[in-house]
Amino acid sequence: MSTAQVLADIQELDLSLMRDAGTLEGMPEVRELARKRRAYLKLKGEASHLLGERKDIETDLAELDEDELACTAAVEEAQAGAAGLSYHEVQDLEIRLSDLAKRLDKIAHTRTERTEALAAQTQREEKLTGYLTALERAITEETRQARQRAAEIQERMASHRAERAELAAALAADDLARYEAARTRFNGLAVEVLSGAVPSICRTTLSAASLADLSRAGEVGECPYCHRILVTLPEEES
Repeated sequence: MSTAQVLADIQELDLSLMRDAGTLEGMPEVRELARKRRAYLKLKGEASHLLGERKDIETDLAELDEDELACTAAVEEAQAGAAGLSYHEVQDLEIRLSDLAKRLDKIAHTRTERTEALAAQTQREEKLTGYLTALERAITEETRQARQRAAEIQERMASHRAERAELAAALAADDLARYEAARTRFNGLAVEVLSGAVPSICRTTLSAASLADLSRAGEVGECPYCHRILVTLPEEES
């Protein structure tokens, strides 16, 4: 393989490695996963909040049950001691029973409200749990896919690095040093291929004199306009 072709091939590999490195760094799958994970954490926080609210409602209902039992016991106790009471004691008993009845009514009303609140809260929790489950599955699957794609890119990069090393070993030290310097200077676009009288990168048509100078220089020269390495590939390699 000619020096010109080796230089052109090394540049193609370097450009591919640059593209792959940029792809790895800016994979949209990674950004989307980060967004989903933030949403998941937010939903988990909401789930904890809903759980706390439900526990409060359940505590309220347990306390209402205790109050109802206490009131019922008080009513039974009062009714059991009603015999032999005086007129005024009966009146006091009726007032007490009336107060207990009001308390029982209030307990029943509050229980209805809290039971409805518990049902609504449970429904919200179940809905949120469904969202969390679906999001967990999506994150797991998308993480698998992102890792697989990253592994494929990394495998391709490893192959290209190995191929590049072989090509670089085939170059003379001064040619490789010249390429590396130009690659740094021109951000990876170090080598352009002459097609007719037009270089492939700067696209500035060369004069007849410049073409003659390049012809005398051989297959590897320098573009007189952009000063990149300018190579002429044999027809079978072009």
